[in-house]
Amino acid sequence: MKKTKLLLHACCAPCASAVLENLAGEYALTLLYFNPNIQPAGEYQKRLGEFQKLKNKFTFELLAPDYAPQPWLNELKDWAAEPEGGARCARCFVFRLDYAAALARDYAGFATTLSISPHKNPAQIEQAGQTAARNYGAVFLDFNFQKLYPRSLELSRELGLYRQKYCGCLYARNN
Repeated sequence: MKKTKLLLHACCAPCASAVLENLAGEYALTLLYFNPNIQPAGEYQKRLGEFQKLKNKFTFELLAPDYAPQPWLNELKDWAAEPEGGARCARCFVFRLDYAAALARDYAGFATTLSISPHKNPAQIEQAGQTAARNYGAVFLDFNFQKLYPRSLELSRELGLYRQKYCGCLYARNN
C-alpha cells in the first residue's frame, strides 16, 4: 500500500520524535526544518544536527533550507516587545507555515510539530496553518499533538536528543 505524502514542518527533533512515531504508519513523511526564528546560528545548527539521531529510528526525508534569519527579523521586528504566546508568536507561526504551504504542492497536505508543545497555543497554530493553506492553495492537516508531549520526552531521553530551554526566538531568549 502506497502511503500518502505529507510535508511536516518540524520545529526541532525532540518535538518531531513522537510525531514521527505517530504518523509513520500512515504517511510518507518529509520533514521541513524551516526555523529562521532560531538564534544564534550555532543554536540553529545544533538543533538541525539532532535530526540525524531521528534518522536512526524513523524513515523520513529532511528538507533544510539555508539558515537565513534576516527576513524573519524584518517581519517580526514590530512585535519584539510582545509577550511570549502573544501576537509575535502568532506572526512567527504564519511566517514559517507560509513557507511550508508554498512547498506543499507536491504533497497531499502539510502539518507542523509546533502543536506538541504545551507552551504553544494550538488555536494560533491552527489559524496560521489554515491561513497559509489558503494563501498557497494547499491543504493544512490540523493535528493537535499535545497528547504526544510525554512520549516526546521519553523518546528524547532514549535517543539522547538535545532539548532546548526556549523556542529559539531571540525575543523569547531575552525575556
